[in-house]
Amino acid sequence: MTTLESLIYISTGNLPSLWAHTVQTAKMSQAFSQKIKHFELVTSGDICSAFRGMDKDFKAWYSLERPYNLVRLPMHIQVNYPFSKSYRNYSYFRLAALYACWKFPSLIYTRSPEIVGLMTKFGIPVMWEWHEPIQPNSPLVPLLTSNYLIGFVTLSPYLMDSLLQSKINPNKVFISPSAADISTFLPAQSKTAARQKLGLPQDAKIVVYSGHLYDYKGIPTILEIAQLLPECQFLLVGGWQKDVERVRLSCQQRHLTNIQLTGHVAQSELATYLYASDIFLLPTSQTWALAQTTSPLKLFDYMATNRPIIASALPTIMQTVEDRETALLVKSDEPKAWKEAIAQLLKDRTLSKRLAKKAFQKVQTLTWDRRADQILKFATHQLQGIDSQNLQPRINLIRHTIKLVYGKLTTKFKVNP
Repeated sequence: MTTLESLIYISTGNLPSLWAHTVQTAKMSQAFSQKIKHFELVTSGDICSAFRGMDKDFKAWYSLERPYNLVRLPMHIQVNYPFSKSYRNYSYFRLAALYACWKFPSLIYTRSPEIVGLMTKFGIPVMWEWHEPIQPNSPLVPLLTSNYLIGFVTLSPYLMDSLLQSKINPNKVFISPSAADISTFLPAQSKTAARQKLGLPQDAKIVVYSGHLYDYKGIPTILEIAQLLPECQFLLVGGWQKDVERVRLSCQQRHLTNIQLTGHVAQSELATYLYASDIFLLPTSQTWALAQTTSPLKLFDYMATNRPIIASALPTIMQTVEDRETALLVKSDEPKAWKEAIAQLLKDRTLSKRLAKKAFQKVQTLTWDRRADQILKFATHQLQGIDSQNLQPRINLIRHTIKLVYGKLTTKFKVNP
């Protein structure tokens, strides 16, 4: 029986950054590292950080309680962390592939199609996590049929349907929604203590949104709700600086004085902002191309903080919470309906407490640790179909390099008849 003794998670190379997917990568890596004897997370870095590995700044950025092996490939002389919004380094993917061939783990885990392509080329078993549809005419389709792609992790049945149209073997697909790191929110904070720490008024009705400030996340809806509910304070936690400035300008143009923008908040500080709330909002717009597939991390964070949630009635959100059981579900992009939902929760404290309590109870089983257990069990099963004795990534790397060099030389010195 093939065992899963070593796993390398090759990231997209931009940790730490403000991107939400890097939070998931860091949290899943923490969970994997507790269950795999030899585990490493690979990202890019500079010369100094290559020697530091997992440092206190990285741990604080992602609120990691359990350190693990972090490999920072020295792609730069010096990096001013966090990485920028647009950072993407294709040389990093090639160096990460070389590192994988050298280490030759039992399995590579990644969210990068570039890494999937290189691993299948070199013959290293790889598991790919991807959260977007892949259409039949997509250039990514050939990756789905490789024997070395042993598994494909995605968020929802809707995404699985798109994969099946692209001819992937359904036995390779594993559906696993997002999760929460409960420890990030422990010990629990009282609303009074959280507001005192943040300098927020104790008697205010505070409605919190956490996450990026893109329009498709429902920010225009929040601004309209704020106009309809001037007696409430709206706290928007997170966002790239340019988005913060854009939303702030929009608030000024609308003469909104009941919206506060914090900008980016480190994971280690997020809990205090969430505990300061009366109500959470998750108003994802149905006009977003990925509205049917998103499994927002913020939903699980909200649930872990034991406060009532109002969320868009979208398929993947409804996989996690149920209307009037663990949240109030409201049609997207309809501010008046959201206003009524907020008013209902502020008035009906019994309903608010019941929704919050049931969501809190449910999220105790929706953790990164449990998600990692399920994925590793699936991965171990999938590895049984691989003949480990015939895996030769280093030889395949040499062959690929020779072929590449030969091709360039013959092209350069080709003589036309």
